[in-house]
Formats: sequence, structure tokens, C-alpha cells
Amino acid sequence: PTPRSSDDHEPASIATPGMKPQSQSHSHSHSHSHSHSLVNQLAGFLGLNQLAFALVVGLLLVLLLVLAAYAQGGLAVGGRLGLWQLGLAPAIVVYVLGVYPLLQERWVPAIDALRPLAARPEFIDRAHPVRQRGEWAALLLGAAFAVWVSSASWSTEGRWLAGYVLVSNIVMFGLMALAIYGGLLRSRQLTRIVGAGLQLDLFDRQLLTPLARWGQSVSLAFVGGICLSLLFQSYEILTTLRGVVIYSIMVIVSLTLFFTSMWSIHGALVAAQERELAVVRKHWNQARLEARHGLAQASAGEAARLYEPVVVLGAYESQLLAASTWPFNPKIVKEVVASLIAPVLIYGLKVALGLSGSA
Repeated sequence: PTPRSSDDHEPASIATPGMKPQSQSHSHSHSHSHSHSLVNQLAGFLGLNQLAFALVVGLLLVLLLVLAAYAQGGLAVGGRLGLWQLGLAPAIVVYVLGVYPLLQERWVPAIDALRPLAARPEFIDRAHPVRQRGEWAALLLGAAFAVWVSSASWSTEGRWLAGYVLVSNIVMFGLMALAIYGGLLRSRQLTRIVGAGLQLDLFDRQLLTPLARWGQSVSLAFVGGICLSLLFQSYEILTTLRGVVIYSIMVIVSLTLFFTSMWSIHGALVAAQERELAVVRKHWNQARLEARHGLAQASAGEAARLYEPVVVLGAYESQLLAASTWPFNPKIVKEVVASLIAPVLIYGLKVALGLSGSA
């Protein structure tokens, strides 16, 4: 393939009217993203950093659990769920609030790495801000799902513990829905950037590695949350319809977010491969026809010269066909798939222990 000239990179550094230079646009987009995220906005309103905010919310939920249990008859009272299982929501909330800003921070360098390849670099700047309406919709959807999940405790738990379950589930599933929405939104923004045009090289995908690592981080974050939540669950909960639905959704989401985040780039690489193959095959057919017409009168040395472009172009075609059209290497895929073994093993172990205990 012919090397890209410096002109190919001009759109990344030229500031058009109404646009800021790259460094200023990057910092502005970064702060704009954080100021418009509901989680970051609330933490900033309270004057707390992300870690402190996560711990404060988790401690408030733990305090609410202790008060609910005490009001219902003491800390020894855990109802059907037990106090250990009731501690799931604070743990997940702290985990999500701790991981959520890290995913935001990894998205910024991942998407900015595409700037030298983008036909319209201004789309990179638009990929940073978050849509508040979408975040509110995700929170409400998560809250509605929490009400459905919590409905089982209304008839089996006491009034105070049932109230705690409802409140904690609303916070937990609301944040989980917010995290899922963030991943889907960024995948959509990436699709817009790819649709505007990327100058991709099948044999040089180093600039795509940060993006692949971001997709892997999203998947691993959800897998880690699944493993954490499984530690708090009992055999009875895991074998209910709600338990099966919840964990099936979480596993599917973790895989979907990973491959969805990479799918648009994969499509662009496939298109680049097809375009280059079309050019190579055109030259190969022309070289083959010239060789066929000249072989009859050619000497041995001339025949070798006629065959040379046919062999070279054929070898390059094979390299193009063998080139990967995914922005990640097989190691990243293996790591993502291997990470899914952990929740499956934990789930199977908890179910096996429950069966042995009830036998």
C-alpha cells in the first residue's frame, strides 16, 4: 500500500472558522463531558471527587439498611433475603460509581486517537458531550425495572426492609442503566465518526488499539459487576425467574457492548479491504493478460519478467485477504471471552452448593 502523505493528516490540525485548535478542543470537550454527566454533576454539586462520592452513597445505603433492620426488630432480622444479600445494592453502587468515571476517562483518548484518521475531525469533538435527556430516560428505565425486581419483597419482607430494597434497587439499577446507556451512546457516536469517513490501513491499526482497549474495559467492567453481585446471592434467588433474567441480561450486555463498540470500525475495515482488493485484482488481471499475449514470442528471461507482476500482485492479494478486519488482536478477544468464565463458574458453584445444602 502507498504510504499516506502529510496532506492526509491536515484536517486534524487545521482549525476551520468557528472551531478551536485540537488541544483546546480536546480539553474543552473533556470538561464539557464531565460537567454534563449526571453522576459527575451531582458529585461536583456536593463538592466531592468520584471516589468520595461513591463511598458516601454506599455508606448512606448501608446506614439505611441498618436503620430498616433495626426498626423491624434488630440487626439479626434479615427476612427471607438475609442481611448479607441485602448488602448487594451498596456494593454494586460503589462499584458502578467507581468504574463509571474510569470508562469516561478511557473513552477520551480512545476517540481522540481517531482524529488523524477522521475525514471530519469535528465529529470527534461532538463525541465527548453526554446527552442529559438520554441519561434521565436511562435512569427512569432502570428505576422501573427496579420496581419490578423489588415487587417480590413487598409480600415476603417487612415494611421497613421492603422499603430499603425498593430504594436501594432503584439506585442500583438506575446507575446500571446509566452505565449501559453510556456504552451504547458512545458506540452510536463512533458509528457516526466512521460513517463520516476514516482513512484506514489494514496493515497499520495501531491507532485503533486504544479504542479496542476501551471496548474491552467496558466489557470487563460489567463482568466484574456480575461477579461481585453473584457473591451476595443465594441459591434460591439465582434459580428464580428474576435471577435468571437479570444475569442473562448482564452477560449479554457485556458481550454486546464490546462487539457493538467495534462493529462500525470492523465495517470500515472491510470496506477498505474490498476497495484495495478491487484495485489489486484490476492490475493483476491486466498483468496476466499482458503475460499471456507476450509469452508466445518471449524468451526465458522475458517470460520471467512478464510473470513477475502477476506473482507479486497475487501475493499481495493473499496478504490483503489474510489481513484482519477487526480493530483488536486475538489476545483481546481471548481475554474478554475468558473473563466470562468467572461469572459462569461462580454461578455454577453457588447453585451446586445450594443443591448440596438442600439435599
